[in-house]
Amino acid sequence: MTLYLLIAALLLTPVALVVWFRERRLTARTRELRSVLDHADALESELQECRARLREIPALVSHLPPAISLSAHATLTAEPAVQAALHDLLQHRLWLKQFGADASLEALRAASTALAQSRQKLAVQMTQLGEARVELLQASVEIEGSAR
Repeated sequence: MTLYLLIAALLLTPVALVVWFRERRLTARTRELRSVLDHADALESELQECRARLREIPALVSHLPPAISLSAHATLTAEPAVQAALHDLLQHRLWLKQFGADASLEALRAASTALAQSRQKLAVQMTQLGEARVELLQASVEIEGSAR
């Protein structure tokens, strides 16, 4: 009887290991897919916020003298870049919808890393945009103060 149990255990151990490794891999894929989707959602939100901030600038610039407003208009050239980034993000979402279920773990990790890097670059640009906005507000206040 003990011999039969030992043989059964020896035969079932590889099966159990295969099931465990497969489950572990599927869990990692699911976790990575969730990470990709979370990064994509966050990037989309941040791009929308960037677009909204960019659209505030023309109102700030309209009160400034032409010499100052020319440099501020350079900031507005970022609007097409934001639109292009949103378009690229949509393309990535469509790829995920079509191929995400079958994508390799490495492909999902690469996508997650790329999205995280895009978010980091955008964060730097958002900081610069915030600084430019503050400078425009200060210039506007100074001009209003000197006009009085």
